[in-house]
Amino acid sequence: MTKHRSHSAAFKRQVAEEFIANERLHALSKRHDISRQLIRIWVGKFEAGALEI
Repeated sequence: MTKHRSHSAAFKRQVAEEFIANERLHALSKRHDISRQLIRIWVGKFEAGALEI
C-alpha cells in the first residue's frame, strides 16, 4: 500500500511556479518524486488562487 505524503502550500506553490516558468513536467516529477498528475492539479489550484498562505 502506498504511503500518502502531505506537502505544504509553500512547496505546492514552488512546484507550480517552476512549471509555469517552463520547467518540463517530467523533470519536475522526477526531481521532487511526485506524480505528473499531482503537479497538474497543483498548477490548476495555483492559477485559481487556491494555494494562498
